[in-house]
Amino acid sequence: MRPCRKYSPRLRSVAAALAAALALPAAVRAGQPTPKVQLQELYGKPFSLESLRGNVVLLDFWAPWCVPCRAGFPFLQGLQEKLGGEGLRVVGVTLENDDQAITAFLDEVPVHFTIVRDPAETSGQAFAVVAMPTALLIDRQGDVVARFEGGGESVHRQIEQAVTALLAGRPLPSDSGVRVAASLQATGAIKAWRRGYLADPIMDLDGDPLTRLLREHVHASKEGAAGDGGAAGGGCGCN
Repeated sequence: MRPCRKYSPRLRSVAAALAAALALPAAVRAGQPTPKVQLQELYGKPFSLESLRGNVVLLDFWAPWCVPCRAGFPFLQGLQEKLGGEGLRVVGVTLENDDQAITAFLDEVPVHFTIVRDPAETSGQAFAVVAMPTALLIDRQGDVVARFEGGGESVHRQIEQAVTALLAGRPLPSDSGVRVAASLQATGAIKAWRRGYLADPIMDLDGDPLTRLLREHVHASKEGAAGDGGAAGGGCGCN
């Protein structure tokens, strides 16, 4: 009988990481129809994604406590202003239940694209949102064609390139889409959109402007020090 082989701790950790990756929730893949979800406008009026059929839709999941979401809103507003006449509709979805947090965020980062809510959190699960922010690109037929997780200039460039190609009727660039590192993906009972779960407390943007500025600086420093989505980072999915 061949003796049992002992595996090194490093090999065991690699195997564990692979098993965790295989267990991640299945994201809505390119070419799949947009899940049917119940959304509502800020003041309670029902909102249907089906009503936007015929447009190119950029569906952006955001949260008031999310630093990269705050940084990304001016980009999304600029994209809507630049390409709205060609058929782009940007829709921001928040699953936040704190009305004051939503209002404060939008007062400080005002935008004119559509903002909707999902207090029941069904859309987060339907679209398998595992990082904040997450943007889904939906074509004129209502199919999801690309997914962009996390924030930052490189992600924004990819989004704009994909949106521009789709509006022009061209194939999307072959590398369209961004998934964050597996170590940053919220799975199981942890939900990426819930305050206090995936987010480091330092990302909470409540409080006076100076406090928020300090928190943002410390968060950025932690993310930069972690490197490649390490666990020492903020855990927001923005690396």
